[in-house]
Amino acid sequence: MVGNRLTLMLPFMLFCMFLIVSPDHPRAKIANRIVAIVNSDIITLHELNTSIKRLTGLSAKELRLRGETSFYEVRRAVLDSLINEKITKQQIIKSGIKVAKKDVDEAIEKVKRENKLTQEELLYSLKQEGITLTEYREKMEREIQRFQLVNHEVKSRIVITEEEMRNYYQEHAREYTETHEVRLARIFLKVRNPGDREETAQARNLGIEILGWLKEGRDFSKMARKYSQGPAASEGGDLGWVKVSELAPRLREKVAELSAGEHTDLDLAPSGFQIIKLIEEKRGEIKPFEKVRDVIYSRLFGEKVEKRYATWLKRLRDESFIKVIF
Repeated sequence: MVGNRLTLMLPFMLFCMFLIVSPDHPRAKIANRIVAIVNSDIITLHELNTSIKRLTGLSAKELRLRGETSFYEVRRAVLDSLINEKITKQQIIKSGIKVAKKDVDEAIEKVKRENKLTQEELLYSLKQEGITLTEYREKMEREIQRFQLVNHEVKSRIVITEEEMRNYYQEHAREYTETHEVRLARIFLKVRNPGDREETAQARNLGIEILGWLKEGRDFSKMARKYSQGPAASEGGDLGWVKVSELAPRLREKVAELSAGEHTDLDLAPSGFQIIKLIEEKRGEIKPFEKVRDVIYSRLFGEKVEKRYATWLKRLRDESFIKVIF
């Protein structure tokens, strides 16, 4: 059957190659020559170089200048990946697999939910990776298609047992340990000119007075709104949640001595004085299994899909006509 397909396919392929390497089109010969034939599809040099640029951030020419050996290794790996994509796409078309827009939307929402990301945070993460939302949606669509294809071809359900998930949880406990965080509030009294003794004394005296009022039971947030000159003064000095590891060493020591609801004494800070209150604290404890169960399930499920996909793809590659032309 493969032989019959090949017999019908080769005249068309040779015709395409003739057009591409025609002397009348010298630029096309260089940029768009065929580098691989995959059953009824072709991969061009332009397609290969574009993928190299997308995956490495370097053009093929720049990559080659960095070293011939590594260039050929990367080029071969990228070409292999493109061949796999062609074979997969051919089978997706053959199987009539289609993914609805709502399926992609649901998959992206699941990613956001499991990683506790807002839409803005997701977009920021994608930007850091150099990926647009459109490209991410296309990637997600391909992942869904691939899963459906594996499920369709293997014709057996992927089962993740409770025991597997609990074993994974125990073996990867560090991944599910919460970061030690504190929610702080601050009253900051600014000293515009540290060399001005009078200004410094006035700020210190006001700080001592505020401390006295706090000890009498006055509300910290009201004091912050009235006297603080620092960030979030209008919100009662609430600085939100901060990782303890990100605090300055001296401040970290002072906060460590506090219990929720307590505050420091008047403390010297850059450009002024401050009083810090510990509002809440989240210790770096391991998250309960029930809280991360769905995340673990998704990870194990994905790993099994990948293994089945790799096995299926190897078999299909063995049955396909693949010719690399360099």
